[in-house]
Formats: sequence, C-alpha cells, structure tokens
Amino acid sequence: MPLIIIESPNKIKKLKSILGSNYDVVATVGHFMRLSKKDLGFDKETFVPKYEIDPKKKDVVSNIKLFAKKHKDIYIATDPDREGEAIGKHIEDILPKRGKNIYRIKFNAITKEAVKKAIKSPGKIDEDLYLAQMARRITDRIVGYKISPVMWKKGMAKTSAGRVQSVALKIISDREKEVRLFKPSEYWSIDCEFKEGITSKLKKINNKEPKISSKSECSKITKKIKSCTNIKVSDYKTRRTYTSPKPPFTTSTLQQEASNKFSWPSKKTMNVAQSIFSSGLITYHRTDSTRVDPGKIKDLRDDLKSRYGEKYLSKKTRVYSGKDSSQDAHEAIRPTYEPIPQTLSSDEKKLLVLIKNRFEASQMADAEHDRVSVSILFKEKKETFDFYSKGSTLIFDGFLKVYGNKSDDVLLPPLKKGQVMNPLSFLENQHFTKAPPRYTDASLIKLLEKEGVGRPSTYSSIIETLVDRKYVLRKKKTLSSTETGIMISDFLSDKFSEITNSEFTSNMEKTLDDISKGQKPYSPIMKSFWKSIISSIDEAMQSGLPKAFTTDYKCPKCSSKMVKKISKHGPFLACSSWPKCNGTLKIDGTESSKNTLETGKPCPKCGDILVLRNGKNGEFWGCKSFPVCKHTEAKDDPYSEEEKFDPCDKCGSKMVKRKGRYGYFLGCSNYPKCKNIVKIK
Repeated sequence: MPLIIIESPNKIKKLKSILGSNYDVVATVGHFMRLSKKDLGFDKETFVPKYEIDPKKKDVVSNIKLFAKKHKDIYIATDPDREGEAIGKHIEDILPKRGKNIYRIKFNAITKEAVKKAIKSPGKIDEDLYLAQMARRITDRIVGYKISPVMWKKGMAKTSAGRVQSVALKIISDREKEVRLFKPSEYWSIDCEFKEGITSKLKKINNKEPKISSKSECSKITKKIKSCTNIKVSDYKTRRTYTSPKPPFTTSTLQQEASNKFSWPSKKTMNVAQSIFSSGLITYHRTDSTRVDPGKIKDLRDDLKSRYGEKYLSKKTRVYSGKDSSQDAHEAIRPTYEPIPQTLSSDEKKLLVLIKNRFEASQMADAEHDRVSVSILFKEKKETFDFYSKGSTLIFDGFLKVYGNKSDDVLLPPLKKGQVMNPLSFLENQHFTKAPPRYTDASLIKLLEKEGVGRPSTYSSIIETLVDRKYVLRKKKTLSSTETGIMISDFLSDKFSEITNSEFTSNMEKTLDDISKGQKPYSPIMKSFWKSIISSIDEAMQSGLPKAFTTDYKCPKCSSKMVKKISKHGPFLACSSWPKCNGTLKIDGTESSKNTLETGKPCPKCGDILVLRNGKNGEFWGCKSFPVCKHTEAKDDPYSEEEKFDPCDKCGSKMVKRKGRYGYFLGCSNYPKCKNIVKIK
C-alpha cells in the first residue's frame, strides 16, 4: 500500500475519495523544519542552513515516520512551488531510505485525472528549486536578525525589518506623508444645458485648459460665454470600439478583484481559495501564469458554443502570454468543474463563481460599443469657449454576458457638424482638489506586481505582517501608515536603501528565479548579499539618526532640539542631548500630563512618594523615583496592606497587594531581591 504525504490535512478527504482505500494519506501541516535561532541559522562561509524540527511539529514528524515504516512506496505530494519543494526536501531527509522507493509527484488540481497522471509519472525533488527557497529564507533571516538590532540601538525599541515588507512599507508610508502634507485647492467648472437635449462641460478657453480658482472668476467667464452669439457644433464623431476580455486569474489578479468586488483583504481571499482548492474545485491558486491546458480550452469553447451560440465565442482561440518574470510553473486559476459539495460556504461559492465566470469570459467574443463625442464652440470676436460631451451605447455584450459590468448607456442626440446650438442654462460647480488616495489591498498588490517586488503568493502575508506589527492600519479598505511605520521606513530608506528599493528587491526575485532554474550559483549570490548588508550595518552604526528624525520642537528642560524615537509604548520625542538630558514630549510635541496623582504615602522601599501609573494590566501605584526604585502596588487601597497582611515569611519585609495576568496576589515589597508571592484567600 503506497503512502502519499501532503501539506494540508484539508486535502486528505478529497484525495482518499480519489485514491480509495489502497493509499494512506498523511499531512505535514505546513513547514515542520525551521532555521535554528543560534548563529543566524546558517554557516556564514558556505551559507548552508542549520535546520531543526519545530518543537510544535514533533508529533507530526513522529507520525510521518511511523507511517513511512509501514510503506515501501512513498509519494511526496507537497504543493508545486518553492515552499512545497522545500517541505518535500525536508520530508525526504527525515524518511528512512533502506528498502524504500521515494517519489516526488506534483498535481495542479486535486482531480482524479490530475492525481492519477502524477502518480503514473513521478519525479524527484528539484534541488535547484529547493536552493531558491533556501536563498529566500536565508536572505529574509539576514535582514530580520542583523538589521533589526541596529534599529533597537538607534532608539527604535521592539521594531523589525523585513526584506520584502520594507518595500511595501515604504510605498504605504510615502503615500501617507503625501496625504498628510496635502492642502486642498478650490477650483470651479462650468456646465451648459442645451435645448437640443445635451449637457456639455467647458474644456477650453482660447484653446487652453481653464484654471478657474474662485466663484467671482467663474461668474465673469460665464458672463462672457452668455454674450457669445456664434454657437455651433465644431466636431461630431462616432466610432465602434471593441473591448476584449481579461485572461483567467493569476494569484495577483484574483486578490485584486476580490478586494474590488467583495472588499476582502488579501488574506481572506487566499484562505478561501485554499479551501476550494483543497476541495478539488479549482486549480492551484498560487500561480503567476495565465496559461491554460489546451485540452481544457477546447472543452470550454465547445461548452460556450453549446450554451450561448457561435456569436458569443471569440473567432480564434485566445492565447494569453505570461510576463517575462512569470514562473509559469502551472496553469492559471480555473475551475475544475468537479461536483460542488453542499457543505461549501457562501464565501467559497462567491469566489468559485468569480473564478468560473472570469475563466469562461476569457474565450468569449469582444463587447462592442458605439462611442460618440461632441464639441460645441462658443465664439465672440477673438475669444472661444469649447464645450465637450461624450456618450456610449452597448451594441453587443459579448463576454460581458458572464463577466464584467454593463454600464448604463449615455445617449446623445444625433447632431451635425456646423449645426447651430441653443443654450438653455449654465451651472457653476465648486470643487476641491483631493489628496492622492491611500492604497488598498488591490492597488498595493497591483503596484507590487508591476514593480516585480515579491511573489503574488506572498502579497497577503506581506500586508498582514505590516498590519499585525501595527506599522500599517487597515481602515475599511484603505491602508494607512502609523507614525511607527513612517519612522521605520524613513530609517531604513536612509541607512539601508537597498532593501527599500523596488528595483533591488525585484532583481533579487529574478535572481531567485535564476537559481531555481539552475542558471545561477547559490553560494556566490549569498556571499554578495551578506557583504552588502554587513557593510551597510557598519555604516549605520557609525552614523547618526536620519534628518527626518530631527524636529523643530525644543526640549522642555534644556531647549535642545527633540528627535523622534520609539519605546515599547510607541513613538515619542526625546532630547537630542540624551543622556545628559532626559527631556521627553509626546510625538505631537505636547507635554505629558503633569497632574500626577499622588497617594501622599511614602514608598516602603525608598521613602519617596507613590504615584498613579499605567501599565499593560491597567492603573497601579508606583514609586515616583522609578526607574531607580521599581516598587509597585495594586491601585486599590494602596496602604491598607500594612494592617491587613502578615510580613513576608522569607525575608520579613511587608507584603503588598499586586495585580498580575491571573488577577490579584500578595508579593514581597522587597522584590526583586525577594520573589515570595502568596495567593489571596
């Protein structure tokens, strides 16, 4: 009986229904090996990784080994991408070799046809693809483990850098700074309604685009237009336009469309796609390719002709070419047309229908529109005023029958060039310029793909990492950078410009592709990257803070300039003369509240006054001399403990009431020298 080893346990049920009881199926539940946290997790000369079993996955590994002992033929069927190849390699490394036949199989869809075909033609682990994943993993580790400590030493506590996340953060942060600096400007427009049943907008004055900045200026122009006596159609054009359907979904375009249509974050889209892939309803959802199996295209075209007639079918088979950077490892995302289980959720149905409609539309006929444009000229002596209108009528819906939006027709009356026009009324409209829009999941993913940053399959994790670390906030659909995010981006752009540079990161992705194809060697590339990062680190440690960190605020204690820093509580302003001066302000330049609530009671440890403070567990009483004295007490009735509680039975000091993660308890006032605690009965 053969053994199939896969990644996700969600696929087991579907695979067993295909293969029957003659096969055992077991899952790794994702990666089970991790880089060691010692010495960066790799050899700094050879860049060979030092892997160890994830403690959380020891039971999973034991289970796989147990199953492997019972089987002679073992098929590694992890996902057909870099990460899947790495997991497959790690499976191969832990399996017993003697008396075993170990195969690597890949299938692009969990269907009977695809799975059986893969088992009939097994292969081996792709060592080059594994090396590419290893290079990606180690470069990420170098950036995270070597650059993050530099940030801590430069006054940005508990922050971190990421190789690809840093580019995305810079894009979002730069846009946020544009939005914050933006000041709206007033402008006006003029519309004219004509007796002939058309409304036009003023486009040009004396052949130049008008810039009307006030109501008074707008009124003067309207008065001049009304005085014109020569009003005729200067141009009337009609043309037939053809709109072609888009190719089937890739990972990137699926995330963008789900964001636009359903307002889904990319993480949700990928989770739902993973679920319907595991059910065998779509092909592999992590792909850069728009290629489709020719046999499946023929089946689709036959079905479309049967359902809609030949006129809705494109005249020739549409072939969509991938980009140069595309891995093109497998097909575009398409439905498998397997029976749909009744257990499918509403979200899964929505996404499946979206994928199905996009795939079917990709082989349908163009949509046809009649476009009309009209120019109307007001003329008086040497002054001219051009008004413009455009209309559109859908003639043939084509692919729009199954996918896309059929916008309402904008009908214009039939006019002739030179025809005299009769204005009825003029409308003056006030407007204000708008700040550049903040990025959404869709627009950010579109830009990242255009710049060649990261891989579409990683876009979801990139965005979620930034949100989880609170470098970016998601408000409804938009992504805005926090002050912490802006500071990290500014620091990395100044000190480590290569990792925030889109071109550098894009070239790195191309290099990883070259490694995966066996076209570039692993070690020299890693050595070059390592030397570049170490050199930048040395320069960053010897230099000061970026200019963007210095503010115009003055220190409340010594009048020196204040600089931006980050503590465990968030961004704040610190005196540039620190440690000589410890003056601080809030990040907006205001002072912290001086109305500190005092108990009037002395600290039992040093004699200073106890004051009200705020911590992760709420308000508490702490010594005013902190951090010299770290004595704390629970907020409730701070000094009644002297009468209520017996002395510490270990050192004789007073026992005080404190609050921890599990509630209140009694702790020795001599902490941390004495760590005696007692439950409150």
